[in-house]
Amino acid sequence: MRKIRPVVLAISFILPLAFSSVNVNAADARSHRLTIDQRHSALLAKINRAQRSGELTLREANDLRNQNRSIRENEQKMRMKNGGRLSYADINKIESRLNDLSNRLHRKALSKRVN
Repeated sequence: MRKIRPVVLAISFILPLAFSSVNVNAADARSHRLTIDQRHSALLAKINRAQRSGELTLREANDLRNQNRSIRENEQKMRMKNGGRLSYADINKIESRLNDLSNRLHRKALSKRVN
């Protein structure tokens, strides 16, 4: 009879557990979507953190805050035109602009870390 090595035995028990936790976490990530207001707040908090940590200068942080405010004002105008609601096209435009802002924030913060 062939002996099963402890390493193979350990892997056979751990591997299914690892994959099952990955699936649960992926499902949690899909179910946890931020609203537009939550994204505005989260981006503002990230900008403030990056400024405090020195990854952004005051001028860069203020520029990003102004862009966030501009997106929020544009969102309010879109809501006013459509009876307080956003169309899917409006949501896509806002999400796209928030993604651009988020990418810009990360690029600026990372460029300070590299240099």
